[in-house]
Amino acid sequence: MKKMYLLVICVILMACSQDDTVREEVEAIGDYSLSGKFLAPNQIDPISNANVTLFKAEQKQAETLTNSLGEFNFEELFEGSYSILLEKGHFSSRLNVDIEDGQINNSVDVGNIDIQEFPRIGVVTGSYDNIENILYDMGLVNPITNAPLFDIIEGNSAGRSSIKNKNPRGQQHNHFGKTASTNPYLTTNVDFTLEELLSNSGQLAEYDILFFNCGLDTANADLNTNVYDFVNNGGILYATDWAFPFIEQINSISGNAYLTFTEPHRSGVSVSTEATILDATLSNWLVDNFGVGANGTLTIDEFLGSWQVVDSHDETQVLPWLNGSVEYMDANNNLVNTTKNLAFTYQIGEGGIFYSSFHTENNEEGFSDVDRIMEYMVFELSTLGQAQE
Repeated sequence: MKKMYLLVICVILMACSQDDTVREEVEAIGDYSLSGKFLAPNQIDPISNANVTLFKAEQKQAETLTNSLGEFNFEELFEGSYSILLEKGHFSSRLNVDIEDGQINNSVDVGNIDIQEFPRIGVVTGSYDNIENILYDMGLVNPITNAPLFDIIEGNSAGRSSIKNKNPRGQQHNHFGKTASTNPYLTTNVDFTLEELLSNSGQLAEYDILFFNCGLDTANADLNTNVYDFVNNGGILYATDWAFPFIEQINSISGNAYLTFTEPHRSGVSVSTEATILDATLSNWLVDNFGVGANGTLTIDEFLGSWQVVDSHDETQVLPWLNGSVEYMDANNNLVNTTKNLAFTYQIGEGGIFYSSFHTENNEEGFSDVDRIMEYMVFELSTLGQAQE
């Protein structure tokens, strides 16, 4: 009888203990929510799929991703002082916020938070692309001096003049180089050239991201090993169209054909395509914020009259972003009409590469649809390599 009595007491104590645990778990759920919106440094364009981490007393409390509108939300929080870290690759911002008793509806909206911390960026000028215009319009600019928050490096000793070249059919095409920006702040602002930069591995390593505009000097690309080292050691390279010789050299050094290019080179002749958007996150960002690409396609009309076609990619390591019907000349001088992928990202070592067969619209009056893709990819490419960290 005595043993039975003790058993009953133990059961009662265990039940009380479990009840206390449940009560503690219920009590551990806070009543407050915290929300906000992450924006580009121009304080207008949302940053999609960014990491948002919430800290309290330097301890991580929660983590989430921004949606296509740049919005984030945390629930079930307690009163107290918090800090928020917002990150999209190398771009980030931080904010301190207090949750206090008496908040309306127990909800704290910190409003818009724009990027405040930037990577070290170098832009190499070219005859047919002006990514520097997009970077400037994204807000990478000193708000007091209006100077760009990135280096602009001369990439073509011949300047951005009009040149003529022949396609494989022997027909002449005038390609008027997209002249240097009329923005007086977007001129060369360093005292070294592309050639000097490429010969100096230490100087290359000072950059987090390098932008190679289409039409830069590629004469010695097949002799250069420093660009590969830059990427392999954590750097990020943006390259468009005629900058492809640097991609081929990286292939050669790495021993991996991440991208292969059709021959003869620069044989693309179509200048527009209705491209399918292959990434849902990019598609949602374009539709939800700018009302473009609602049917999952977007008109890409920024090709040169003789552009470089990507023949194939390593499907195990390379991510294609857009696909469209194009025309190019094959090695037998026959016109080929087929579907090709047009833009790619991939990791190499600790860094990564973005390459596209098209480039910026270069309209000083604001963003075109093609420019919006490039804006999105600027932030997206800054995340390359971080998956390995």
